[in-house]
Amino acid sequence: MATERGDVSSANQTRSYLIMKAEAKEALELAEEWWTQKTVPDYIHVEQFNSSEVEEFVSLYNRCFLASPDPFCPLTVEQALQLDPEGIFIVRMWGKLSGFIACFVEKQEDAIYGEITGIGVLPSRRRRGVATALIKRATEFFLQSGVEEVYIEVFEENIPSQMLIQAYGFIQVGQRSIPLQTSGAPEENAELPGGKIMRRFGLRPRVGCETCRDI
Repeated sequence: MATERGDVSSANQTRSYLIMKAEAKEALELAEEWWTQKTVPDYIHVEQFNSSEVEEFVSLYNRCFLASPDPFCPLTVEQALQLDPEGIFIVRMWGKLSGFIACFVEKQEDAIYGEITGIGVLPSRRRRGVATALIKRATEFFLQSGVEEVYIEVFEENIPSQMLIQAYGFIQVGQRSIPLQTSGAPEENAELPGGKIMRRFGLRPRVGCETCRDI
């Protein structure tokens, strides 16, 4: 539920994200199974993100999240240029960017795991297999990188996203609470993998941010 801008109580509010995990092989199998009885439309083209298209990508990212219930601060071109394009894939439909997925491979001592830190599809392009095509490409990328376990954070109030992710074998393994204001406060389950592009850049909705939503 949104609060009024400038409400002093908002300083103590948090938003919670469900930390979900899946086996990379299982997620790929489920994504491929989705297409068993279908033909991948020839207008869906999954490509690796090219930084030369950064402005178009930023517009896509921001439009996807404006149409979701997630807390949101806009991504800037400068921030997007810091992303590693190797693990970012986009869907192009009829020559226009229509969806994206951002993947990162992390190594901790002897462990290696994958993170999906963002996935979005434009409202007008949903229910056409775009998200499934992106998840399939992401899991292929993870398996090629030696990843066995994949993590993703899903906003607790974004039920459609939770249902989408669960369809590919993801189950909840934790929860992370994020304060609305950037304060450096400790996060629940901070030791668990999983993250969001906005969290990597410290893009938390905050009081006084004119372009942030749901504060």
